[in-house]
Amino acid sequence: MARPTQRRRPVSWAFDAAVVLTGLVVGLLALVGVPLSGQLDGRFVLLLLAGAPVIAIMSRFPLVLTHESAGIEVGFDSSVLVFLACTTEPLPALAIWAVGQALSQVTRTKRVDVRLFNVGVGTFSGWAALATMTALSDLDRTVPSELFAVGVGCAVYFAVDYVVSAVSIALEEDSPLLRGFRQGSALAAMGVFVAIDSLGYLAAIVVRELPEWSTGLLAVPVLTILVATRALSRGNEHRRRLGALFEAAAAAQVVQTREELEQLLRNHARAAVISGVELRDEAPTAKEIGARVRTGGRPLWLVSPVVKRARASVAADKRALETLATVGEEAFSRLRMVGEMGRLARHDSLTGLPNRMLFLDRVEQALTRSTRRGGQMAVLYLDLDGFKGVNDRFGHAEGDELLKTVAARLVGCLRAVDSVARLGGDEFAVVIEEVEDDNHVEQLCRRLLSALRREITIADHDVVVGASIGVALCGRDDDAAGLLRNADMAMYRAKALGKDRFFLYQPSLREANIKRLELIEALRRGVGTELVVHYQPVVDLARSRIDGLEALVRWDHDGRLVPPDAFISAAEECGLIIEIGERVLAQLVEDAPMLAAATGRGLNIACNMSALQLRDRAFLEQVDHAVQALAECDSRLVLEMTESVVVADDRETADVLHTLKALGTLLAIDDFGVGFSSIGYLQHLPVDIIKIDRSFTRDMDSNERAAALVDAILVMGRALDVRVVAEGIEREAQVHRLLQAGCGIGQGFFFGRPVPLAEIRSLLSASSGTGTPAPVPLLRPVSG
Repeated sequence: MARPTQRRRPVSWAFDAAVVLTGLVVGLLALVGVPLSGQLDGRFVLLLLAGAPVIAIMSRFPLVLTHESAGIEVGFDSSVLVFLACTTEPLPALAIWAVGQALSQVTRTKRVDVRLFNVGVGTFSGWAALATMTALSDLDRTVPSELFAVGVGCAVYFAVDYVVSAVSIALEEDSPLLRGFRQGSALAAMGVFVAIDSLGYLAAIVVRELPEWSTGLLAVPVLTILVATRALSRGNEHRRRLGALFEAAAAAQVVQTREELEQLLRNHARAAVISGVELRDEAPTAKEIGARVRTGGRPLWLVSPVVKRARASVAADKRALETLATVGEEAFSRLRMVGEMGRLARHDSLTGLPNRMLFLDRVEQALTRSTRRGGQMAVLYLDLDGFKGVNDRFGHAEGDELLKTVAARLVGCLRAVDSVARLGGDEFAVVIEEVEDDNHVEQLCRRLLSALRREITIADHDVVVGASIGVALCGRDDDAAGLLRNADMAMYRAKALGKDRFFLYQPSLREANIKRLELIEALRRGVGTELVVHYQPVVDLARSRIDGLEALVRWDHDGRLVPPDAFISAAEECGLIIEIGERVLAQLVEDAPMLAAATGRGLNIACNMSALQLRDRAFLEQVDHAVQALAECDSRLVLEMTESVVVADDRETADVLHTLKALGTLLAIDDFGVGFSSIGYLQHLPVDIIKIDRSFTRDMDSNERAAALVDAILVMGRALDVRVVAEGIEREAQVHRLLQAGCGIGQGFFFGRPVPLAEIRSLLSASSGTGTPAPVPLLRPVSG
């Protein structure tokens, strides 16, 4: 809101009016008294015509003396008053002085009331000086007493002018009167003033003692002094302002806060303009000078009053304030930039949420408060379920919009004392303070899961993403990083249990995680030397012979075989699955000729592939090489994948699968029917084989519902012209039930476990030794 213009008090107007009126009366009386006293002659007229312009001109060349808080002008025009006092009568001298004072203010650009006040105080001070000098000396002889009278008169002039001006300023600003008399430079200024005015006495002596034409010789030194004085004053002022501005520019580069910068501007503004300065959010009034400082928000103003400074410095001071304002604007801009950089360093640029660094800091603060209050707090670690599929299908831009929506929903579920952060990717974290009990945390987790299950519209499609949440309650010795790590482990456990749920951290998870890390490290060391490939037969049930093989990786670690269930998920987590897949496929290519030779015909040889391999550029080249190598022994490569690879239905995955199909591979869906309800991908993905999961075939010979599900899958396979393989066959009754249902291909321990290359070659040779298809009993079931 703009500040209303401050009105002057009546006493201020009255005092200034009294000064103007006194000066006017003194001047008019002197002008009227000249002709009445018979002193209106040619000499008076000559002195008037010459003296008044000289007074006006010399008033333009003051010597400005600066101090810490104000500037004082010492004019040369009063030396003319001394000259007149010593060369003519007091009355004509005062009249000429009054006219000169009026003339000096006519050409000024200040307000009329200011100019009238200056005429009044100048005329009155001149009268006081003349009265003092004439009271102490006749001013007609060059003697020491005359010089003393002139000095005292000059001092009186300065004192009257200074005191009257100070009182006027104090009344106008409603400030204590004594403040205006405390300038340390006042006495020094008086000494300079008396010394300068002595030039007028020197000029009077020249006129008295030398011919009149010699007076013209005074013009040269007077002009030289005036020009030199102006140059000196301006040089001093310029040097002082530049010094203050340079210091401000340098200091502004190292300030760290807005408050420090504002104080710096105040201090250096006072040093630059030698007067009182305010830094405020209101523009200057008519009695002030100022400069606008753009801060990036509401602007500020550097403001200083006009009445407290020397007349010659107003314009220069305004320019100094404007320059200092520019320095301030650049410094404010730097602070904003530094602040923004700091904010970006501690906040997520996409969602605006705190990032990991700021989140850990807030958790530490929450731990401190919790310890002090004796309360409980918790950390939640959230990982979105299904986000990657959305990102791959709709693109990163739409994925970013989904993350923003998720962030907003998380914030909407929390109290003001809680905090949510985005840790990166699709991972978020929440710190909950003032936890009442475990039920409090459970209710919040359910609320978060419910909020995230709601549909989100992305590219005109409604999508749903859930979340897996890990919860860690603070213990006595926990720190922020430890709590977040515990919540992370609990989140992975929630994801392993089926996703879209929360799990509370337990100490046993730490042990399991340590074992998992040890497993990954051991696998990393042994991936080049300890992996072996075993083969399990895939049987033509109707013809009772081996139709193909599945290559399965085993880890020969410390003299024992580690099954894939124990290390494949860890390999996928750490990225080793790509190298494992490459080695299995390479081993398969090396073994394929021996396997085909053992059976005397080509085989379908399958191996598993992961989602990570589909995104590896080298995978397609390796598959192409494997397809060509197997073709040389009349065999075909089958690539098996779980439904999780294809259910996301993203364009990138579909493109890679079509490319693999074009290379000549057969594509199979392993563990079909487990974990996902959507089978829409079978309509447009190039799937050749679906392998019924063992959970369906296990009880089909004794459970009609299980048998009905297998029948339904077989019907769907025939309708889609997709080959169906039954997994998990362990009993002869399952074989007969599958044959009745029309399933021609099976796999399981009933026909043989995965075995090394030498054993599978022997089995293949035995089954083909008669040249006719080997019966099922040749593939003896393995007990246990």
